[in-house]
Order: sequence, then structure tokens, then C-alpha cells
Amino acid sequence: MPDRIALKRLTASDLTFFESLFRTLDVGNQKSINLNADVFVERFYPTLPDQISTSGDVINVSLTVLGPDGAGPYLLSRAITKREAYKNWRLNGEFIYDPQDQPGRFDQMAAGDLAVFEFIGDPLPQKVTLLLISANSPADASLRANLNTLVPGGRRTMVDVSRDQLAAATASVPATHPIWALAKDPEFESALEDVALGGTQSIEKLTSRTPRPISAATLAAAKAAAERNGRDGEALAWFHLRKMQDAQQASEIEWVANTNAVASYDFSAVIGGMTRRIDAKSTNGDFGRPVHMSIAEIIVAAQSEHYDLWRIYDLNQDGARLRIARDIGAAAQKILGGISMPKGVVVDSVSIDPATLT
Repeated sequence: MPDRIALKRLTASDLTFFESLFRTLDVGNQKSINLNADVFVERFYPTLPDQISTSGDVINVSLTVLGPDGAGPYLLSRAITKREAYKNWRLNGEFIYDPQDQPGRFDQMAAGDLAVFEFIGDPLPQKVTLLLISANSPADASLRANLNTLVPGGRRTMVDVSRDQLAAATASVPATHPIWALAKDPEFESALEDVALGGTQSIEKLTSRTPRPISAATLAAAKAAAERNGRDGEALAWFHLRKMQDAQQASEIEWVANTNAVASYDFSAVIGGMTRRIDAKSTNGDFGRPVHMSIAEIIVAAQSEHYDLWRIYDLNQDGARLRIARDIGAAAQKILGGISMPKGVVVDSVSIDPATLT
């Protein structure tokens, strides 16, 4: 599912969505935030006009409000609507009142402040995250200044942005700020992948980053992404072996895991006159992310004369990078020698820092 993230410079009319500001601003009766059609419809939901005949012009959504001033999540149910009198779709439904335990939460917001939206759902939005960023907030001021340059101005008050763009504007912002729920965060993504693959060292990292609670759906999506990376990485490794075969650098190549999914290595090939077992481990992150091996793989590696680990990293739609650790049998033997468990307890897998392998 593509990211649908937008940055909007809020007008005074947009701020009337918040009950306390509606009472003090005296700028009309809008009571909603405009969602500019050139972004919300044309970029994010181009089939939305066709959906109106079946869904109606009211789309109920789960709304999570973050900020301003780094405030945590405030969960609400609201709607995205398009009445005949409206020029744009709007986020409304009813006023947003201050949380009972946070009176005056939205009072510091002013015209010209920013909002970051994330829309989730297909073919219609189902969840919306709204992050408010105020120039009057010490926690938001530098972030607002950096992000403000991304909004062109004039009639273009809303633009689509990437997680990378948010991260670039957020580099000096503390990890506890809710912007990190939306910005690209390699450390978070690395830790999430590690946990999804069964790692334990990264759990503390995830639980300490309060802006991004890990739901069951988030973890399931991370596991699915890791499995997809594994399949794509294996396919690239096979393509590479085929190229080596064509160049007469390898022979008798076999994609073992393609016919035996529980095999303790992925490929077999004769390279340099030696039969080598090859295990491909893939990630869309950098080389330093932990490598996960099952104990079954470690045992076979320890018993094999030539067992190679292919680290496939920086995996994306254009390809990946590859580094090879050859003959890891001695390292596998050391791992097995270091595992001592009481009777009835079995270790199923290990996490390996790739920097420890040659």
C-alpha cells in the first residue's frame, strides 16, 4: 500500500475544527479542515469521485490527533465529507474538543501553523493521523520552520510529502516527538524487522520510542514484509547464480529452497571447483542489520565443508547489494559451542551481527 502523507499550512478557517478556537477566532462557521482536491483526490484517492455513488459523500474514519507541542495520541471518530456546497472534501463530523485531562491543548495553534496527515485505507480512507505543529510550541518551533519551506504558498496550501522528506526536516528532533510516527526512521525500522524475525535485543528500543506503539497489525505487516524481502532476495540470488553460470563461473546450480522450503540452505552450486551450500539472508535496510539463522541452519553450516552466507541488503524495486561470507562453518561451530541449555530447553535461532563475519 503506498504512503499517503500530506503537509498542510492551516488557515484560520481550518482551525475552526477545534471547538476552543472556533469560539475565539471568529472567522466563520466552517468547523472542519479542507482537504485540497489536488492532493487528497488527484494524488491519493483518484477513484474517490466514482466511489460516491456507492459509499455516499460521508466516509467515517478513525482519527488519531497528535500534538501540538509533542502531545500524545488523542483517538476520535470523525468523517471525511463532500457536500454539494463544498469546494473540497473536508475532515469534519463534529468539533474536536480539548481532552478532559488536557484543557487548552489546542489553544496555541494559529493560522499558518502546519498539519501532517497520513491517510490509510483502500479504496477509501479508513484511518487518519493528524499531527499538529505549532510555531508557539518550544517542541515544535524548529520542526515547523523546516517543514514550512516545503509548502509552496499562495493557493497551494497542501502538498504530498515522503517519509524521507519528513525525516530530513526532523533530524534534530528528539525521538520522543510524535513526528517520528510518520517520518522515515531507519533505527525504528531496523528494530521492527529484527523483532519480526524473532530477535529480542530490539524489543527495548521499540518500547522506548513512545510515538510509535507497536500494534498487532504493525507487527504482522513487518513479518509479511520480512518474508517478502526473503523471497525477493532469493530470486535475486538465483538471478546472480544464473549470470555466474552463463559466465562459466559456476555450474550445477540448484535452487534447493524452491523445492524444499524447510531446507537448511537456499542454493547449491559448484564454484571454483568446490560444491558450496549458500544461504541467502535479505533485508531492505543497510548491511549492519542483524542476520537471523535458525539452529538447523547453524548445525548444517557447522557440518559443511563449504557453507556461504550471502547478505543481500539495500533491497528495493531496482535490485540490491550483495556481500558474501564464505565458509562460515568455523563460526557456526563456535556458536553451537557457546550454547548451553538445561535439559528440555532448545534454542531455535540466533541473531548475528554481520560485522563479526568476514
